[in-house]
Amino acid sequence: MSDLQDLELRAQTEPNAAMDMAERLLLGIETKPDQKAAYKMIQQAARLGHPDGRRAWVYMTNAGIGRKADAKAAKEMLAELAQEDRFAALQLAFLDHLSCEKRLAEVEPKIISQDPYIALYPQLFSPAECRYLAVLGTPWLEKAGILDLSGEGRTDEKVRDAHSCSIPNLAEDLIVQAVNRCIAKATGTEAGWGEPLNILKYTPGQQYKPHHDGTGSDNVSVRTLTALIWLNDQFEGGETDFPKINVRVRGGVGDMLVFKNVRDDGSFDERMIHAGLPVTEGVKWMASRWIRTENYLK
Repeated sequence: MSDLQDLELRAQTEPNAAMDMAERLLLGIETKPDQKAAYKMIQQAARLGHPDGRRAWVYMTNAGIGRKADAKAAKEMLAELAQEDRFAALQLAFLDHLSCEKRLAEVEPKIISQDPYIALYPQLFSPAECRYLAVLGTPWLEKAGILDLSGEGRTDEKVRDAHSCSIPNLAEDLIVQAVNRCIAKATGTEAGWGEPLNILKYTPGQQYKPHHDGTGSDNVSVRTLTALIWLNDQFEGGETDFPKINVRVRGGVGDMLVFKNVRDDGSFDERMIHAGLPVTEGVKWMASRWIRTENYLK
């Protein structure tokens, strides 16, 4: 019996094994990606009492992963879960205060550069939405990594010394999903084209030296666009710098910067090499999302 077969067997009775198997099925880890099977496995984890499984069942129902999207059913499921799950209760209360989708219709993007394309969406996200993302990501923060030429991830504090985390697909709650939908609508893309949302924390002296966002973590997929959101403004320094075109941007709370990493023919635009300059005072919090031209989950 292979390790995967053993895991699948244990997933019938062990909640942690069911969660592990669901993630493997969703992302295609050592098996063929199968969203419907991942959804059924999440149901299994939920029925076995795994708290993350119970939440992920709600999230996948809302997002339409492995089944048809059903926002009404997801909210009803969340309300039921909120009776005994404090985090679910927090989400349920916060849903009524989401305003980014409404503001999207009101915000006029400021074009910083037409070619290469760089635009700023002022105050697209509310301070409360920004705070929510920072608090949500905090428990997962770890030393930020980079990709080497082989596509392998590693840490290199000479290049990038901040802390970061990705919000895993199975942990994309209804608030994160709303944020991702707003990013997609603002950029004229589909929410499913985005890689998992990243939360970034820079303390004094920390930075991300000049780099290009054009290649995905698989070293094959192309990240056409980058979206950066300022989650706070209690810091000095830390501007986003594009040295090849002499553009430097510092946003305020809730501002979103969008820039295109490729030219019209799909080739890398080397002008879009950029850096997160050193923070000189305070702590900088950001969220980022890399956007492809196809579904991230495929």
